[in-house]
Amino acid sequence: MVNDFRQKKIENSNSNSFWYFRIFKLLIWIIIFVVFFIFYSYKNFESKVLINEDKVVTIEKLDTFNNLWLKINELNTFHYKIYIKNNEPDFSLQEWTYNLKSWQNITEVLESLDKPIYEEMNITFLEWWNIYDIDYYLMKKWLINKWDYISYVNNEDKIQKLSKFFNFIETQKTLEWFLYPDTYKINAAKFKINELVIKQLENFEEKVYEKILINLNNEQINDLVNLASIVEKEEKNPNEKPTVAGILKKRLNNWWMIWADITVCYPHELTSQECKMVVTKYINEKSEYNTRTKLWLPKTPIWNPSYETINATLNDKETDYWFYLHNIKSWKIYYGKTNQEHERNKKYMY
Repeated sequence: MVNDFRQKKIENSNSNSFWYFRIFKLLIWIIIFVVFFIFYSYKNFESKVLINEDKVVTIEKLDTFNNLWLKINELNTFHYKIYIKNNEPDFSLQEWTYNLKSWQNITEVLESLDKPIYEEMNITFLEWWNIYDIDYYLMKKWLINKWDYISYVNNEDKIQKLSKFFNFIETQKTLEWFLYPDTYKINAAKFKINELVIKQLENFEEKVYEKILINLNNEQINDLVNLASIVEKEEKNPNEKPTVAGILKKRLNNWWMIWADITVCYPHELTSQECKMVVTKYINEKSEYNTRTKLWLPKTPIWNPSYETINATLNDKETDYWFYLHNIKSWKIYYGKTNQEHERNKKYMY
């Protein structure tokens, strides 16, 4: 009886081992199949035509190769992530527009993203940009190498040649503030800095010089637009610009320092955005530009002001005010006739 029981136990154990072995063997085959399928489908992904039809893809500032599949719906997320991890491109994505063709596979798609579309396009320069902003902007558009634009507009030989056609730049050592902020149409494939600069100077001549500056001498123009370049950044509201210009003029005429914080960064060759981060670092620095430590205007204008701001500075509004400050959130301006009023107004800054 006992022997029979042992025999049955052994037989059951052998039977269970047999089934365990078969299940294990089946799992091995399933794993092999899955691995083979993933490998096969991945290899197929590398050579597969991914783009169903020609399309234009715009790469934006925060786009990366890791989230590219969100831009291109045809990309299989799983396969793409494996591919990009093992085949990281040797270039960085740039903000631009790109053509993808209907016959392209993943390798060809990535190659296309290293070749932006060059055609007629609009470029826009803002009123409070300086030459460092413009140079950075053109570089990000892949139109120039860094510092090309800055070198051109500060080149005295080129300025002298241009002065034969634009007499208001005679004796200038920089074209800063004559480079009129506006939108310009260019041919990106044939882009030349000199052609852009000539367009900017022609724009300044037509929209500013011939309208309100033509009867002023060069020294008067220099001082006026220099001050306007400060007003451009100091006051955003066009209705308040004449008042702010009047306050700054009154300070100058009474031999006060202007105390405009936005003048401190210019000698450090920074863009507007870069200046925001470090303005307090240079606030007490002595330089030819810092109007907190220097009497009179900066050595040169610090931005390229608009017609609106130059006209407001030319036709400033006289008031009893000597001081102004802004609420940094609402940008509402508060004026003061005395330093005591100015100190009281500081409670409105935040």
